[in-house]
Parts: sequence; C-alpha cells; structure tokens
Amino acid sequence: MNQVASVLIDDGVAPGDRVAVLLFNGNEFLEVFFACAKIGAIFVPINFRLAPPEAVFILRDCGARVLFYDSELTTTVEAMRVAVPGLHTITIGTTGVDAVHGEAALGSTRDSYEAWIARGRTDEPSGEVSLDDYQLIMYTSGTTGRPKGAVISHGNTYFNSVNGHLAYPILSTDITYVVAPLFHMGALNIFTTPTIQAGGTVLLGRSFDPVATLEIIEQYRVTTMFGPPTMFQMMLEAPNWESADLSSLRFLFAGGAPCPLNVIEAYNTRGVALAQGFGLTETSPFVTLLPMEDAVRKLGSVGLPVFHSDVCVAGDDGRHLGDGERGELLTRGPHIFQAYWNNPEATSAAIVDGWFRTGDIGYRDDEGYYYLVDRKKDMVISGGENIYPAELERILEDHPAISEVAVVGVPEKKWGEVPLAVVVKRSGADVDVDGLIGFLRARIASYKLPRSVVFVDELPRSATGKVLKPALREQFADLFDNGASGHEAGTHEAPGGRDAGSPREGSESAL
Repeated sequence: MNQVASVLIDDGVAPGDRVAVLLFNGNEFLEVFFACAKIGAIFVPINFRLAPPEAVFILRDCGARVLFYDSELTTTVEAMRVAVPGLHTITIGTTGVDAVHGEAALGSTRDSYEAWIARGRTDEPSGEVSLDDYQLIMYTSGTTGRPKGAVISHGNTYFNSVNGHLAYPILSTDITYVVAPLFHMGALNIFTTPTIQAGGTVLLGRSFDPVATLEIIEQYRVTTMFGPPTMFQMMLEAPNWESADLSSLRFLFAGGAPCPLNVIEAYNTRGVALAQGFGLTETSPFVTLLPMEDAVRKLGSVGLPVFHSDVCVAGDDGRHLGDGERGELLTRGPHIFQAYWNNPEATSAAIVDGWFRTGDIGYRDDEGYYYLVDRKKDMVISGGENIYPAELERILEDHPAISEVAVVGVPEKKWGEVPLAVVVKRSGADVDVDGLIGFLRARIASYKLPRSVVFVDELPRSATGKVLKPALREQFADLFDNGASGHEAGTHEAPGGRDAGSPREGSESAL
C-alpha cells in the first residue's frame, strides 16, 4: 500500500484527486483503496458489470485522473478510452509494454502493475488525513436515470465500523470470506473494513459459486461472510450443503433484500445465525441491525438503530411520527455521507436539517424495532442488486417504436423480484422482444435487463394521468408462477440477464 501511495504521489496524484478502479475482488483492489486513503486521494470503485457508456459517465462525472482495471476488462476500457481523453490507465493481471495506456503514461515506463509499484517506497507517505476528508465516491443508480456519486468520508467509514463492532463484535481471530463485489458498500464496509480494523483476516473471492463457497468455508475455517439472501439460498440448494462442515462460522450477514424465513431457519438448523439490517450506500451503510436472537421473533423487522445513529419515522410534513405510524425513515449521525458529487440539488433534497431521507416507508413498533413496508423510489431489488425502473424507462423511451413504457418489479422465486417492462408500441410500429432486449443490452449492464417484456394496448393511469405501477405489479405478480415460456403471452426472458456464477450482491439500498 505504501508503494502504491508513493508512486501515485511521484506521478502527480494530489490530495483530493480521484483514482478509479474497475477491478474484480483481489488484493490489488484493497492495495489501491488504502493507498488512496494514506495520501488523501479519493477512491472511486466502478461496477465492472456496467456497459461502457455507464462507466464513461462515472469517469467523466468524478473527473478521475487514473483508472486501474483488470486485464479481462480490456475490451470495455478500450471502448471507453476515446470518450475519456487523457485518462491514465493501469492494467492489472498482464505484463508487457501495453500494460499502461494514456496520453502520457504514468511514470516513464510501460510496465505491469507489479512493475509499476516496484518503483515505490515502503515507508509511510507524509501528510495527514482527517476524519472529515473525503475517502471515496460510490456511485448509486439514479432514480432519474443518472447515477449519483455518494461521497463517503474517512469518518463515515470509521463510525460505520465502530457501529458494526458494537452490534456484532468482530475479533482479531475472525476470517471473513468476501465474495460479494467490493464495488458495493455492503462488501466493502460490512465485513472488509471492520475486519481489517479488528486485525482479522480477509479472504477474497473473485466470483461466487455455491459449491466452491461451502468448500472454502470448510477449508479456510471461515468465521463470517456477507452476501445477499440469494447467495445463501443458492448455498442451501448446493449438492454439498448437507455434508459441508460449517462449524467454524460464528455468523453470516444477509443484506441487499429481506431474508426469507425458510433461509433463516435452514441455517439455524445447522447452528449458524443469520444477521440482518437496513442501510444504504449513503449511510456507509449501517442504519439499523437486527439482533441475531430476534431473527425469528421479529421476522420482517430490520432491527434497532446502530449505536452512533438516530432514526425516526417522519410524515410528509416532516413531523416525527409515533409507534405504529407509517412514514419515511430518516437517519442522522456520523455515518451519513457528505454530499452527492457535483450535485448540490440532490444533496439538499436528501439531507434536510441534518436528517438523511432514506426514501423508504416504514414504521417502529412499541419495542423500538423498525420495519420497511414500501419503497418510495419504486426501486427493484433483484438478488441483492438495486435496479431503478426510471433508468430503463429513459433508455426504452428513446426507441422509435415505443410509445410508452413502464418498468416494475415482479416476484420471482430465485431472485426475489425481477424487472418487467410493460410496453405500448407506436401505431404501425414493428418491434419484437428480441429487438428491445438487444437495444437495451448495448446501453446497460446485463444484470439490469428486464426478465420479460409485455406488450399492452395502454398503461393503467390515475385520474391525473400518472401510471399506476401498483396495478401493473398486481396484474403480473404471478407471471413466473404460471409456467408461461419466454415468448408466450408477449413475454421474453432476457438471455444473459442472469449469471449463475456471479449473482447480484451488495447493499446499495436496503440491507
């Protein structure tokens, strides 16, 4: 880390400069992360599943000076290079003269990452970084169709770690297996940074496979692990589930979506507790955590506020509501992000009088436990990954054959819910499902693709003309339970939209 830090300094990276990474889980990800922290540079992790135009927007928006990327993503980066002139890029995982690109390569040589850091010094870099300084910008999918960069300070990360330790003590003897992608706040700040702070061991997995994960837990005596409920469900269904030795596990943390009772009970039967909670990228992410002993007694609850946090339920007028009353969950404390990068309007709308508006509707019971009942932002949580309908709608509305479109989430057994596109064609237009999926595929990451497309004559609307998305969700609630195949009833299962070897993890919104 000191070597990376010193080379960045030598090559002109100053405090406040942005350093982006497009990397799979690996030691290099954390080396660059902590190197940036040491010198006051701002770390920008990018989802490696994004399509080139999506990644380009992030690089331009944050003004990144440097991009570290995995050699397997060279095609993606090459497609981005012309759109981001002057960006210095360093390839990880290759050797040779083409390992560093850019108008002016960092340093005077063209080397691999390992050769590049070999120029570095091992002593601690000079300078001081405070808790108030910006540490990273983590981009969330925007409800208006554009991602927003949540700025997280060093203090945000620190107090999130403290909150985690107070709720679920992490030990120096812990070994956490991190296979959820580190570009998500859940993987980075639920176990990775708290475990490092405790002096424990972080075991990094490049991609998720349920059979291999169970083998790794047994082989390396893993004690903790974060993942979405989908991941733990897939482990339950693995052929080696019954024979796997899980005796080393102290507890697991299920995040990204509500965890089904049958999953909780299955792990409890094996003597493994499943922790749960609620949080967002903007809250670093912990807001509430459910005590493990209450997982069944308080089924459906997202738990109690973490120690260094205030939580309340507020009405539309901002008035704090009492027990049992439903309103928007607000939170404040040292875990709240600093701002949306280059977006003061969004920041002002999100943080009001020191309270962060989560956008989630919920209530508190008479014991102080919080519950979520609705999503104010119409977000779809599929396999722990957040998908925003407005983003898909904005792209589909540019298709010349589409008159109207609404995207909603509908239930699906494996992923919890999946996006469905309900489309009204223009009069006389000729478009098929494959054409629409292909149109989307070139513009967004594959995991965001609608699972199905349904053609209708008109969209249901209220008296004021607003599309009634609840009516659409109800109408198509059993779409994947009735046995209809892809092309029946005007639906289509998007090819490549699900990768069994790389489920959607993370905790951008509700843990």
